[in-house]
Amino acid sequence: MAFESIAAYIDQIEEGFVKKDSPKIIAQKLGIPEKWRTIHRYKAAVWDLKDLVDESKEERAQHHDERREAAKVEIIKSLDLIEKIKWRASQHLDRDVGEVYETAEGERRATPGQVIAWHSAAAEMATKAMKLELEMSGDDPESRKASALESLSEAELDARLKELLAILDKAGSYPEGRGADQSPGPG
Repeated sequence: MAFESIAAYIDQIEEGFVKKDSPKIIAQKLGIPEKWRTIHRYKAAVWDLKDLVDESKEERAQHHDERREAAKVEIIKSLDLIEKIKWRASQHLDRDVGEVYETAEGERRATPGQVIAWHSAAAEMATKAMKLELEMSGDDPESRKASALESLSEAELDARLKELLAILDKAGSYPEGRGADQSPGPG
């Protein structure tokens, strides 16, 4: 054991730590003043809060990584589902009039009405799947607009706002042709 010389006093030493006593005071109370350094090493090895904080940070990072991996798995599942939808839509788009297909009642030939319905449903499925795929990647029009707005600095926004106000002023949107920063006339 690393701390054999103080093993008989461990319970009293830990009580001293709880009371926030220093290793020197604990050693003096126990009548072993020469062992204060050993008590100090024991405290650093077992009770040191730095180690607990470091361990907590590591655990937190591990939990973060686990949540991140779980989120990645869900994204992969969603992308796989989107691919299946696109594949199924593609299959339906490949159907032609007169093509033979199987049902529970036997073989049938695809009628023009059926093919039109299949193509319509398949086109809608494919469109929605592609839209979802773009949204997930952040490449849809709304995400691009949001990114563009985020990239504008405050100064750029102010300049654009002034330009807009000048256009509105010229168009006569303000009473008597006055701009927004002009004070109202007598009235």
